[in-house]
Amino acid sequence: MANFTTDGKLCIEREIEINTPDKQFDDLLTRFDISETCQWITDNNFQKVCLQFPDELLGVSAKIYQEIKKKVEVDLYILGDTSYASCCVDSVAAMHVQGNAVVHYGHSCFTKTNIPVFTVLPKDHLDVDTTMKVLHDNFNSDDNVKMCLFYDAGFEHCKDKISERWFQYYPQSYISFVQIEEHPHRFLGRVIRNKGGEEFPVEVLKDCICIHVGSRGQTVFNYTISIAASEWYVLDPNTSKVEHLQETMWFRRRRFLVEKCKDANVVGLLICKLAGDQTKDIISRMKELCKVNGKKSYIVSVGKPNVPKLANFPEIDIYVMIACPENDLYSARDFYKPIVYPYELEVALNSKRDPYFSTHITDYDQLLPGRPHHCDIDHVKEATDVSLITGKIRETKVDTNQGSSTDLAEKQNWALESIGQNLQDRSWKGLEQKLGETEVKKAEVGRMGIPLQYSNEPE
Repeated sequence: MANFTTDGKLCIEREIEINTPDKQFDDLLTRFDISETCQWITDNNFQKVCLQFPDELLGVSAKIYQEIKKKVEVDLYILGDTSYASCCVDSVAAMHVQGNAVVHYGHSCFTKTNIPVFTVLPKDHLDVDTTMKVLHDNFNSDDNVKMCLFYDAGFEHCKDKISERWFQYYPQSYISFVQIEEHPHRFLGRVIRNKGGEEFPVEVLKDCICIHVGSRGQTVFNYTISIAASEWYVLDPNTSKVEHLQETMWFRRRRFLVEKCKDANVVGLLICKLAGDQTKDIISRMKELCKVNGKKSYIVSVGKPNVPKLANFPEIDIYVMIACPENDLYSARDFYKPIVYPYELEVALNSKRDPYFSTHITDYDQLLPGRPHHCDIDHVKEATDVSLITGKIRETKVDTNQGSSTDLAEKQNWALESIGQNLQDRSWKGLEQKLGETEVKKAEVGRMGIPLQYSNEPE
């Protein structure tokens, strides 16, 4: 029962640290790009603008609100508790107040949105000279070995000095610059450029040594598993230590989950992101994959997922989470059913995909038509194979001519009704009001005593 309930004592005794804005940030105008934000609002003539803050910046949100109000006449709304993740633009909350645009503060995943966005990135301190000296001491400037430098988005404000120092030591190498706006070569919010400013696709890094300057977290993890490179290193500027990155065990776990996708009969499409038309496109693609493989699929939208919420759907065998690459729930093991990426369902159910992948696709936008990793869905035929998990024979019965078989159509109609029937058969269905259906009763004295001997139990 520990996974279904939370000890109320934890909420009562929890201490929340509140940062004092004046001490934390000396210059709000420069630190949060107040002038640039006001200019952007004025140029686009926005009337209602939402200011979206992560939890760590809520203490300074009122100050920023006041500074913008002084400079421009506009209706402002502060968004604190985001619908899914603070790195994603919360267009859902903006729609609640008919907002015209969003100013996003803090760490960003740079995913597409269906609303105008002005991004204010963090401005973290970086000693560029010391950092570059550490890099030069650990990596030789050999013309035959090319390298690429990545850096945290919090160091974007000093990118000019970083690139100047980097190309002094390694003139034949590359830098992965932050790219907020949409771009043909953009990958996970980055664009690869050389010393002359020429842009390259991410495939150019195949034989390069990639180095990330910043703290180790979900962002650098996405780079290491998504970008094919000869080696990956991370340099933490706070400790000046260089660490070699390898994710062999992680890939073994994901290949295991691909087999779980093949074994699953009921697939839940877990929606954790609503911004952008590409979200609708990937949902349609996942449903199509399940349909041609004879699997049932259901859309599940429960806000921020947790163990108790998803435990309400025991009929679902596996969840495919539609979320941004920065979401860390993909690796969570507390849930009763596995959670996988859209790419893993693609590998499991689309025979045109290479089943032995050495790099992973965390951004589902790359799987859509017109994108580099798009692959047509293969309409599979009846086939049998052996599950590597259960050791049992799996049988796929799907008609090759989609939509022409009445048996397939009846099967799909039955699939849509199945989960509804399962809910009707339950004795408990959640918090339902049932207005006018429940008989009104007078209050009665309940059971008293201790479990050893209640007052209404016989001696």
